[in-house]
Amino acid sequence: MVSKSKKITLAIIDLIKTVFFLTNLNKNELQGFISPLTKIRLAPHTKVRVPYCLGRTVRGLSYDENLELDPAARMCKDLFDDINHSIIQDNLLKVFAQQKDMNAAGIVNLNNNVKLKDYPAWAIVMPWEELNIEDVFKSFPETFYKNRISQGMLFEENSRLSIIDKMYTVEFARNRVEQMNKLYENLKYNGYVQDSNFPKINILIKKNEWRWFMGDGGNHRSYVFYFFGHKFFNARVSNIIYKKEVHNWHNVKNGTYSVEEAENIFDSYFDGCNAYRGMV
Repeated sequence: MVSKSKKITLAIIDLIKTVFFLTNLNKNELQGFISPLTKIRLAPHTKVRVPYCLGRTVRGLSYDENLELDPAARMCKDLFDDINHSIIQDNLLKVFAQQKDMNAAGIVNLNNNVKLKDYPAWAIVMPWEELNIEDVFKSFPETFYKNRISQGMLFEENSRLSIIDKMYTVEFARNRVEQMNKLYENLKYNGYVQDSNFPKINILIKKNEWRWFMGDGGNHRSYVFYFFGHKFFNARVSNIIYKKEVHNWHNVKNGTYSVEEAENIFDSYFDGCNAYRGMV
């Protein structure tokens, strides 16, 4: 929930960008290149309309070229194609079976990363994130519990171990399908009511080019809008990540990733060719 003061602050920021004609990307920027005013147009906390052709899912996959590799996107597409929900659920369970016993090293294709091997796939952090994997390992089960409770999923108890046991189950698969379908049906029949709570995206900058990828909020909306045929996505920028600053990224400085590992993940997100997160 966005506080009233934050809503006012964001509205002022958006107004300033509008007054100075900085809300729309220019032709050069729409092709993925940096212009003199790009950093202002894509400044953190500001609203922007970005093209899907430059977009990547939260798992690092291109919307236009590799979306079929993203299990959440496949789930959404199956709902659009009116595939039976039990079949969609079974397909999701197959993905769960593949990922359930994976560690964090495996989910990012870094099997020689000793530190990541000590944690489950669901605790993964990206090199540029200001989060320690140890902290995510401690806090994520509670986050998962609260998120799923808000979507109507039932838990017999709320102990840490019982929550973790629910992460790759039939109940979670069913809940994910129901959540996506509810959003799809709502947007299909009621349209999208725009407010200050825009989906969050992050910006990647590599030399004189940029791309964007989904952040913490609005992932399901990004899939639904794409399959509705939208070419652009309205969002709010969370962070800008510069490849040239790799040595200063939080999880490089603390030794979770080497510089080479971090750069490879950045490049993969930039190119949109590999999935780097699981379904939990």
